[in-house]
Amino acid sequence: MGEKAEQGIFQVEYIVLGLVVLAIISIGVEPTGNETENLEVTHISGTISLSTQSSLEAFGLGEFDPYADAEVELDSSGVISDGCVTCVTPPVGIHINGTVNISNLTGGGPGLGYVEGTLDLVYLREFVSDGFIGREWLTVDWGAGDQSRHWQIFMLHSPPRWSPDNRDLAAFVPVDGGKESRTGPWLFVDVMIDQALNVQGCLPDSSRCVGSPSSDIKLEATRNIASPLKSIQHPPEWVQIEVISTNNNSPTIMSDIRGLMELGEQVNSSPWCHEANQEIVAFQSWNVSANNGIVISPMSTWLDALTLPSTSFTPAGGTWSEIDTANNLGCAALLNDDGILRLGVSFQT
Repeated sequence: MGEKAEQGIFQVEYIVLGLVVLAIISIGVEPTGNETENLEVTHISGTISLSTQSSLEAFGLGEFDPYADAEVELDSSGVISDGCVTCVTPPVGIHINGTVNISNLTGGGPGLGYVEGTLDLVYLREFVSDGFIGREWLTVDWGAGDQSRHWQIFMLHSPPRWSPDNRDLAAFVPVDGGKESRTGPWLFVDVMIDQALNVQGCLPDSSRCVGSPSSDIKLEATRNIASPLKSIQHPPEWVQIEVISTNNNSPTIMSDIRGLMELGEQVNSSPWCHEANQEIVAFQSWNVSANNGIVISPMSTWLDALTLPSTSFTPAGGTWSEIDTANNLGCAALLNDDGILRLGVSFQT
């Protein structure tokens, strides 16, 4: 069950595949030789071959055949959030936004062989003490007409999760002309004369990609002197929802996530969501086994393989609730036995 969660949790993992690796590098700045100057990634461009069905499904294109091409042009910057009234320290992280144009789509019927999309991703971490993360937030907007998707993920770590600086230093081994990932999916990084990064890699579940020249990911990351963190609005807080009237409808939007939990009997527990004023069309809550062995770890397939910072925790029992709303928003929440929100996940089309 733990392996299933590790491999299947949240399709958002494939949206940020390759991009998050570079985003993390832009947070962990690199010295230039001048003690007062550091480098950060400011722009990412190149192509990603969507060689797996999972990578297509992440963009809402699961009906098409693998090996479509995604051309990316993305800006990246370090950010600090404003407006978190319950935070010990202001959350910091990364903002990635730009275009992702997908071509060579085949097998999905007539009329759609090319999709123009926009990607907007914000990842934030609250450090409660030196090297320890208390809470994390991930927001992803994929805009592409009928294929548009919106995700929000919230995690509270109790106890706080240790995330030491410079974990990425052990992620690579020097090879001729650059550095290569030690374990996991193949990743090669070459530092160019202008300090840009030339990155090649494989998707986690790609069967044909074994390295250059057959790599799925071919990106170039422009680096510049690190700028001050940009202030952004903090994501909306998750709140408890009072369900005035209920029906017998079972929620369906978050059923894939529910399948990763070992649920017990249904219970009477109020749901949680980051949108309070919604028309609820379905609602249900269940007990969660304290010994289910599940690891909740969105984005971790690559990042853990590279020993880069990733998001993960293991539920220790409690209550799982879900709601579906009239505007196609699904919210799922995991509370511990003390009624404290540990995990919140929402998805909307």
